[in-house]
Amino acid sequence: MAPVPFEGILIPGLYGSDEGHWQSLWQAHMPWLRRIELESWECADLDAWQDAIEHANHDLEEPAVLIAHSFGCIAAAAWVRRHPDRVAGLLLVAPAWPDADTRPGDRPDPLPVPARIIASTSDPWMDIDETRALARRWGAAFRNGGDLGHINTAAGVGEWRQGLDDLRWLLAQRSAPQALAG
Repeated sequence: MAPVPFEGILIPGLYGSDEGHWQSLWQAHMPWLRRIELESWECADLDAWQDAIEHANHDLEEPAVLIAHSFGCIAAAAWVRRHPDRVAGLLLVAPAWPDADTRPGDRPDPLPVPARIIASTSDPWMDIDETRALARRWGAAFRNGGDLGHINTAAGVGEWRQGLDDLRWLLAQRSAPQALAG
């Protein structure tokens, strides 16, 4: 069996990622990506999402790249704070908080690994200025993805080639994680 180019875990948001979602399309082209599994995708239960990340990550031989969407971004950021040695980087796409209880404070709280947040100017779940401020608080690179709604199937992004460029950028950061920390 040929070695995989990187260990990756897909972390969908609420309601999962349907077959037309860019996460599902990426997984079809990169079968080494594994997706978290949940009993219910309808409830924003941060503990359940983190347990699913733990389960998906438990037998990986090297730190994983977490590729998250929407509420999955919140779960990925929380999980990496507890397990920074098991994560090589975070690709956080269209982060969203379904309720006020999951919103972070305004204090800086840098993520312990390289991260990039991608936002849309027309995301109904989080205003682009709020997403930019989140990237600053978390010490993550930020990219304005343009007018892409919630960057999902409904937005019609398909396999979302711009996101693949973001993934390539993140993979390149793995070899120089200290450069991002400063």
